[in-house]
Amino acid sequence: MNALEQILSAWPWLRTAFDALSIIVPLAALFVFAGMGFISATARILADTRGRSAFEKCSRQLAFLGMMVGWILLVGGRVWLHFTRGIYVPGSVSAYFLEMSWLLLSLGVMLSSVYYTLWRILRNLPILHATIGMISAAQSCFSAVAVLGTARLLAALALPEATSGAGLQNLLPEDLSSPLWTAAVCTVPLFFALPAAAGALWLPFRRKRDDFGRDYYNAMIPWCAAWARNAWAVLWLAILAFTILRVSQAFEGDGISSQEAILESTRLLLWLIPVLLWTLVRRSAVALRHRATLAVALVLAMCFMLPYYLDLTGF
Repeated sequence: MNALEQILSAWPWLRTAFDALSIIVPLAALFVFAGMGFISATARILADTRGRSAFEKCSRQLAFLGMMVGWILLVGGRVWLHFTRGIYVPGSVSAYFLEMSWLLLSLGVMLSSVYYTLWRILRNLPILHATIGMISAAQSCFSAVAVLGTARLLAALALPEATSGAGLQNLLPEDLSSPLWTAAVCTVPLFFALPAAAGALWLPFRRKRDDFGRDYYNAMIPWCAAWARNAWAVLWLAILAFTILRVSQAFEGDGISSQEAILESTRLLLWLIPVLLWTLVRRSAVALRHRATLAVALVLAMCFMLPYYLDLTGF
């Protein structure tokens, strides 16, 4: 750890990149794990209602991805708690909420593991199996919300005025144009967009191990891409609505500069790119050739985690 600190201190740009990735990657993985159960369970239901085995295969592949990401988060979170003594002080309020978040996350991981493990046993009971998947997904989303709420609380406790209670009063600002409310509204579509985006990229990479035929992948990859596109479109509309609200309030107040207007417009256009990329994959008859497109779309979606986290925890 000391060697890493020395390297980061010698290269400031490397520290900036490391700090950004330490937020982007774990947070994106948290959303992938949290929402994967919903998409997998939906595919499990469609396999029964539509009589297509492709959905059952896709459901199992996505369930495995969600379970694997969950275990990585669980173990990585425990290791992080062990080494972050500056935040995790035994007996403190922060330690209590961190432990509760980790326990809730462990329950979600256990349920997702049960969902995947019972695949062969409940093969002839798809509705029961899908119900278990939905329950595990609901618990996983609840644990993700607990983690996000803990991050918000820790940011409040870190403020100098937290000792007087003033910092905690701003946990839920009354102003609807606050970045916190933008992040809160974006949370729900993120539970569907990021898992679907990861799943769309995961399927072609599993082809060497699970070769179900070209037709299967050319059908299921666009299906996952459609989930990601639709959820991200809802997210983008939410950002658009809150941006219009902030700009209108700025015009009523001191006004808004042209530079700020250009920055807001550029930000909106940037977050629209993933929708266009997933639409391209969705309409393609040879989705297997769009691995690079899916990778770029996923990376851009993951980059959204940094401003999302700053809006969620910023005061």
